Amino acid sequence: MKVKEFFKKNQYTTILLILMVVVMLIFTVTKAGTFWKPGTWKGIVMQFPEFGVMAIGVLFCFIIGCIDMSFVMLGNFATIMGVQYILGHTSDGMSDAQVFGVMVVAFLIVMAVGVVGGIINGLLVCKLNIPPVIATIAMQMVWLGLSTGVTQGNTLSLKGVPLYAEIGHSDVLGFIPFPLFIFILVFIVAALILRFTAYGEKLYMCGTNLKAAKFSAINTDRMIITTFIVCDVICCIGSMLMVSTLNSAKADNGESYVMKIILILVLAGILPDGGIGKIGNLIFSVLIIQMITSGVNMFKGLNTYHGSFIYGGLLIVVLILSTFMQGDGFKFRKTKKIKKTE
Repeated sequence: MKVKEFFKKNQYTTILLILMVVVMLIFTVTKAGTFWKPGTWKGIVMQFPEFGVMAIGVLFCFIIGCIDMSFVMLGNFATIMGVQYILGHTSDGMSDAQVFGVMVVAFLIVMAVGVVGGIINGLLVCKLNIPPVIATIAMQMVWLGLSTGVTQGNTLSLKGVPLYAEIGHSDVLGFIPFPLFIFILVFIVAALILRFTAYGEKLYMCGTNLKAAKFSAINTDRMIITTFIVCDVICCIGSMLMVSTLNSAKADNGESYVMKIILILVLAGILPDGGIGKIGNLIFSVLIIQMITSGVNMFKGLNTYHGSFIYGGLLIVVLILSTFMQGDGFKFRKTKKIKKTE
């Protein structure tokens, strides 16, 4: 009985653990010589933090019952502004300390753009009553247009500023890759906010029932705006990790990340309906998606289109399993016959 209750209480965690084992077994059988190579797992560890960090940011919007479709393009515009500042204020004769100082200012610029983007999204949703999907898709187009206009469609390379790439590819404490360290740090801070702060409690309350939250004297407009700010600032951090990996900034970097991150969150049981979701499940979900991505790349006959097919099928399977674990699978509601009274 206790085991059954545990499965019901932690259904998405159970599903994700099973899926992770299944994925590992499949690639162990089919590509054992390649899948378990240290280089493969080093690639997994280096690649998932950038969109893993973004997923943490979007998680906040999902919990409050909103969705942000603009975070990738906003992050691109923010990092373009930061990279332009770096390129305009560094030269060959500068010391590493001076370059680092310029990078700190660039970081603050990126964060400021993230805050502005979050405020705009929040105002569109809660003050103008525009549905979050429509508002953020519109802003997605705005940020893409601004980025393309600023760069003229070109790529801003940081090859002349090797310190940025060196930091991005360095190891913290000698063995933790810097992107992974940032992911762990952001994850811990986000988990503490959701679990131990008044903001985290109000976030779940607003996501569960926005009207009830209003009657509980919660300033729901402020909560929505704050949540979009938190989301977009965290996503801008993920964009900076992406720039450190690519060593360049571009208007359409990470264009495919939007749907991938939505898939990660839904797999983790964090739904855009709001009010539910455990951040711990996000780790398993991110790892599963990255393992599938890396595994698909091992097969010569497969490409990204096959990966999309696998992601879609995986999502359907998880949703079906979740329905059955809740005990609602394929049950038809019986209607009671009402006796006619004369």
